Amino acid sequence: MNEKAALKDFYEQCGEKYPEEELVYKTLRGKLRKKFILQRLGEFHGSLLEIGCNRGMYLQEYKGGDSFGVDLSFSVLRQAHREKVIHLAVADAEQLCFKNACFDHVLCSEVLEHCLHPQDIFNGIAAVLKPNGRALLTTPNYSKKKHEYIELGSLKSFNIDCDCGNFYFHTAYKPGELEIMAQKAGLKVVESGTLEKQVKYAAKIPAAVLLFGRVVNKVFRSKRFEQMNDSFFQVFTNRIYDICHITGLEKYLLKLVPEGVRSFIIMEK
Repeated sequence: MNEKAALKDFYEQCGEKYPEEELVYKTLRGKLRKKFILQRLGEFHGSLLEIGCNRGMYLQEYKGGDSFGVDLSFSVLRQAHREKVIHLAVADAEQLCFKNACFDHVLCSEVLEHCLHPQDIFNGIAAVLKPNGRALLTTPNYSKKKHEYIELGSLKSFNIDCDCGNFYFHTAYKPGELEIMAQKAGLKVVESGTLEKQVKYAAKIPAAVLLFGRVVNKVFRSKRFEQMNDSFFQVFTNRIYDICHITGLEKYLLKLVPEGVRSFIIMEK
């Protein structure tokens, strides 16, 4: 099986077995990301295409017009939310199956880092956007060395495997890298930067506890302990953020954080 086919099989498994929305959006990262994206979507008016829509959470929240979504995984689309009418299709983000200039706006959140040919994503966005249409794209950021593959990690506990071995393709991008690809596709950069800066201060102490727990668990090798350790990390991080946000300490701590753990770009055709 070639790498592209292996990744397709991998994401079919993820769509079927991994409850991403239930897990990710309980974390501080997920909560901050969701808030940021919904605020920006509130500025959009007209039809919206979401590339890599998963179960369509953002499409359900979108109030600006008709909602369309594509995802590589048929398994996850079968579980899509049905509170309002959304139009869904199985499609490869690198080969969009739409006519040119048919959407007012595009959302592509946490997809680019999984794609082997990222420039194709930007080219596709430029093709399907109507003139003056805007697109929002987010992706993980990196601080030192850029990675291309990461370990399956907790995905193993959901009985997910990959023909690529114990690793799967998952990279990251700086805002400047996103800008270069957008410009190559003929898109105008409206805004770019980073988000989820709060994670940098809120997760410091919880991360130390998490690592200590993982060291201890090397002796016991308990899946239950591992899950409890991960859960405690998420709860502890959220509580620290809540305290800093409510007390106003956050505004001082953010001055010490140069950039967030996630990059974003807003583009216009």
